[in-house]
Amino acid sequence: MKKTEFENMVDKAFWGLEAKYGFKKTATNYVDRTCTVQFKNATTEIILNYELGNAPWLEISDVRDVEKKTTLGWLLVELGQDKAPKPEQAFRPTTLSEGTLDPILQKMGQQLLDFGSDLLKGDFSILPKLQARAKKYNLECRRYLSIHKS
Repeated sequence: MKKTEFENMVDKAFWGLEAKYGFKKTATNYVDRTCTVQFKNATTEIILNYELGNAPWLEISDVRDVEKKTTLGWLLVELGQDKAPKPEQAFRPTTLSEGTLDPILQKMGQQLLDFGSDLLKGDFSILPKLQARAKKYNLECRRYLSIHKS
């Protein structure tokens, strides 16, 4: 896939950030097989992370406090839209087949608009819950790794 093709997919998937919440794409960085795309408004930063062949993921953070951040995935779990991942899932390889990136980006963009409006407007009151979920999952993954380490 060419860079311009990827960038067009991202622009199409996340146009609502600019149209509804005043975000601007501030940076796109390519390093080896990875890409990050950064969007910002006055209160919130969104970073799209993508590594060729793997599923993309979104970070959501407070522009005034870098410690206040989460992911779209944890937000969707907290709101009951997705199931919480199991620790063993963190150690399985993920692959993304050709042609599925665009629909995944479209879905992420829509989920962000549908379920992340408070965060997009700078209301980070849900962050402690999301960070607690992430911390608990990290501990579960470490425990799983220590048990299954060979």
